[in-house]
Amino acid sequence: MPPIERYRTLYEHEKDCNHKMLSMLESVPEDARGDARFQKAISLTDHLAAVRENWLDHMAGKAENQVAWWNEQSDLSTLRPRFATLEAAWTEYLAHLEDGQLAQEFEFTELGEETYRVPIEVQIEQLIGHAAYHRGQIVLLLDQLGVETLDTDYVDWWWARQN
Repeated sequence: MPPIERYRTLYEHEKDCNHKMLSMLESVPEDARGDARFQKAISLTDHLAAVRENWLDHMAGKAENQVAWWNEQSDLSTLRPRFATLEAAWTEYLAHLEDGQLAQEFEFTELGEETYRVPIEVQIEQLIGHAAYHRGQIVLLLDQLGVETLDTDYVDWWWARQN
């Protein structure tokens, strides 16, 4: 499988995970939504959206549409439409990205100070791990709130697609 196809497949898995994550968040009973763990789960989910938006803006654009990396006051009602928009943008970006472009570097400045150059492939790998890391935190918080959690393991997703 060509590398870009691998990343496209991994992103399809991530989209499935996003839908499960949003469903789990939406299943939190109203009486548990005042719990600080719920707001933390919402903020982490918002962060996952911001990360995908910001890095795509860096990689495919000129970093002119950056959003806050963290929003502690984010709202559940904004997340599903936001993920739909960013998933469409990432799917489109990956559909047009070719293997030869994976080694191309893009440039970004962190906190208005030092400038970095990173290959596109390195950032895509980072995003895959970063999403899994925070989804694990979100699922733990939701489990603590008594929500029935959904399986987001890659092998189970892969197996379901085969059969």
